[in-house]
Amino acid sequence: MASRKRRNVLEEEGIIKPRGATAAPNICTLPVEGINPLDPNRALLRRVFFLNDDRSKYVSVAYYPAQRYTALVEFGTAKNVPMRLREQHFTMLTDHIQGFLAALCADEYYRTGVQNNFSIVTGGSYKTVFMHLGLGKQRKQFVFKMHELQYLNSILHIITNQLERYNEHMMDVMTYSISALTCSEYIDPQPHYSKHIQYPQLYEEPKAFILK
Repeated sequence: MASRKRRNVLEEEGIIKPRGATAAPNICTLPVEGINPLDPNRALLRRVFFLNDDRSKYVSVAYYPAQRYTALVEFGTAKNVPMRLREQHFTMLTDHIQGFLAALCADEYYRTGVQNNFSIVTGGSYKTVFMHLGLGKQRKQFVFKMHELQYLNSILHIITNQLERYNEHMMDVMTYSISALTCSEYIDPQPHYSKHIQYPQLYEEPKAFILK
């Protein structure tokens, strides 16, 4: 009798299911064996801006799960390995962009110091600016022509605001995307999550992490 009473209590509290009951399907138990969350090229909620008319160069802002969901600013081309800047590197670029534009207009030499293996310098007589990141064989380079740097300067406030917003809401994005990765149906964000994040897009994008 005591054991039967205890079972009834457990059933009422939902700790065990009643006899003959069918368990409700769990929509968040998809297999995750094929997921490769450490792919450094995977990005979430990427926002892209092209720097020239032929769209051969771009700058983007996105979250990178392999970097603990850090928001990075990426500069890339159709051919070369992209350069990804952390906030301190991007701030260094924004602090000096006016100086570089003035130097290009005056055909003068201008360069920054080296901070965390990152530096920027004018190059040659072709009104170009070179960004360098890294050391040795891991060193990456990105080249701006003058009109590309001018356009970047005109949209700099948009990229800066996007990066700040992404940094502010990083934990919401990380928590939600990890949950969405193993769910077969859309899940609503928690009420306290940021309203500035596109959650339907964030729900779909982690599915690309599942390798075929």
